[in-house]
Amino acid sequence: MESYEKILEGILPEVSFGVETIHVCRASQLPDLQTGYSISPTGEQLTGTGAGDWRKEWVVIGYEDCCGDPIFIDSSARGFPVYTAVHGEGSWEPTPIAVSLEAFGRALSAVTHTAQGRGHPVALEGNPLSQREKEATLATIQRDNPGLNLEFWEILLS
Repeated sequence: MESYEKILEGILPEVSFGVETIHVCRASQLPDLQTGYSISPTGEQLTGTGAGDWRKEWVVIGYEDCCGDPIFIDSSARGFPVYTAVHGEGSWEPTPIAVSLEAFGRALSAVTHTAQGRGHPVALEGNPLSQREKEATLATIQRDNPGLNLEFWEILLS
């Protein structure tokens, strides 16, 4: 199995649609990205095993910039499933957004295709996404992520 660092190198570093941008970092950026999640700015471990704790196997790989929520993988699970979680709530409740890191990359590629001519709010207003285009993009994402709740992607495309 490929390492998640190698898989990350093949994923688009930035995908914008309307007001939302998803940033995916390169392997060399990962250590700095863990600050505030698994490690404090002073180097203390912030992980735990209790309900709502950040887990040591979670690795932040990026973020969405609308709310600043982290996008992270479970580095201990096969395929490196991808999650997000609302920050600032006092506990971490992961929401799956892709069944694997590779499926996440394919989902971002599908969004990039749909986002052409819609990469910022003014462009999206002038070229709104049709219901048919939205459904086709979500179907593509679902195909690579069977059984996954697509709420994250639906919100992104709204």
